[in-house]
Amino acid sequence: MSNFDLEQELTSAFTEEQTENTASPTLALYMTPICPYCIYVRSAASSLGLDIEMKNIYKQQHFDDLLAARNRATVPVLRISYPNGQQEEKWLPESMDIIAYLKGLKASD
Repeated sequence: MSNFDLEQELTSAFTEEQTENTASPTLALYMTPICPYCIYVRSAASSLGLDIEMKNIYKQQHFDDLLAARNRATVPVLRISYPNGQQEEKWLPESMDIIAYLKGLKASD
């Protein structure tokens, strides 16, 4: 399976998941300003016109939050929160998975 096919499959899966949810999630990207994978995700989010809160893990509180949630501090990681606890909060690692999710989210708008 090529990277393109995998990206299409992930985008489709995330689009279907988002269609089931009526309220838009709140997104926060845990990142560092110099990480190339983080830069790639930030660029994709900007191109898609999505509003994502940036959480630089060089700030101790963001680092601690990420570590508490995932038991590791690797980035990028997208935190997906739903209003009023509609769904459980999700932590999505891996830049390609994050971008596929964002594309699916944008497609469901």
